[in-house]
Amino acid sequence: MRLHRLYLSLLVLFAQPSFADAVLERAEALLNQKKIVQAYDLLAPLEEERAGQPDYDYLYGLSLLEAGDPSRAAFAFERCLGAEPNNGPCRVQMARTHLALGETISSRKELDTIKQYNPPPAVQSLVDQYLGMTQKVEAEKKRQIRSYVKVSAGHDTNINGATENSRIALPSNNPLNSLFLIVPHRESSAFTHLDLGSSLHYQINPDLVTSLEGNVEYRSLFDNHDFDYYTANVGVGALKNLGNTALQGKLQWQTMGLDGQNYRDVLGALLQIQHPLANNAQVAAFTQLSQLRYNTQSARDANRTTLGVAYSQAFEMRFSPSFYASLYQGQESAKDSNFDYFSQSFKGFRLGGDLAYSTTISFNSHISIEQRDYDKGNPFLIAPFNTPRQDDESQFSLGLTWRFKPQYSLQPYYNYSHTNANQAINDYTRHIFGLDLRILL
Repeated sequence: MRLHRLYLSLLVLFAQPSFADAVLERAEALLNQKKIVQAYDLLAPLEEERAGQPDYDYLYGLSLLEAGDPSRAAFAFERCLGAEPNNGPCRVQMARTHLALGETISSRKELDTIKQYNPPPAVQSLVDQYLGMTQKVEAEKKRQIRSYVKVSAGHDTNINGATENSRIALPSNNPLNSLFLIVPHRESSAFTHLDLGSSLHYQINPDLVTSLEGNVEYRSLFDNHDFDYYTANVGVGALKNLGNTALQGKLQWQTMGLDGQNYRDVLGALLQIQHPLANNAQVAAFTQLSQLRYNTQSARDANRTTLGVAYSQAFEMRFSPSFYASLYQGQESAKDSNFDYFSQSFKGFRLGGDLAYSTTISFNSHISIEQRDYDKGNPFLIAPFNTPRQDDESQFSLGLTWRFKPQYSLQPYYNYSHTNANQAINDYTRHIFGLDLRILL
């Protein structure tokens, strides 16, 4: 939320900070000239050296706030107020920051603190205007609607998830008469992808928020339209704050189509509990129940249960690094016991993180490893493919986000997948290169 005129008036009416060196004086001049990016570029390299100095933290936080990064601005203003609790301009900017983050309760507290300083009537009037804006944001916060469009293009090296070898040797007692299993060739293709989504969040009270969200995706593969697919997702949920702990529940539904025909439906429920820790960390535990139903392959119908724990943390340092990690395990059980060879137990690990190179450019990466052990071998297959299947799957992704305008971003990315199985027919490697254009509506 940009409130430039109100901000400038407050700076005039409050006592101005005194900047003792040329760098801060230059940064202040750039901010007054609305050269926000130049001010940020001047101050950001000094964060590790000067963080904790109130004058620096004030200007650095202001450059972040004006650049549209209130999350990082809050850290700088907190350092400033930690050293100088009576710093009026800094407290005003902290109120703005909370308002930009939608944290109206915290914004109101900062404004109430300013009023306790018995400011002159003109300042009191401006603070009252802020309080009025806070009330307006609170009213808007009760119902938030967000929508997006994402258009993508890229190349997939293995659209059919096929093994690298088109012929797999079978065991034979006669070395002169070798037998081979012919499997589908691996296919690659360029693709386009469209993703449309929207969400509605309604705040019943400060501690209870309900949500309705959904999206539709469609991918078209240029070289083989048999693998074109679409998905539609709908989620209905609620988040309840219990002190510092948040309890979230959600009902989820998904339908997937392949080659223009319905392929699979999933109905599920998610329950998650989150609790904050010190140093911008958070721990969570979750469980998910899913019912999978296949339109033309009822033998694969199954019920799936997942349990897991997660940890995430953000760091107050240059590039604002953050990461998350989770461990999970579960069971997928075939609905019909006659097809128990589709049942499996699984366990996995996920790790990911982000780095903010600047206010407009960030990097992200994700790694996941999952092990799947099937309960039984398929009795309808010949040896050695009738033994219980075991898969070890690893995935890696690397992406960049460039927010060239507040509502527009470009996201080049690379995804790698590899499965190492005890049955060669299930081995595969896949590379996907793509570019997303995301538009917030």
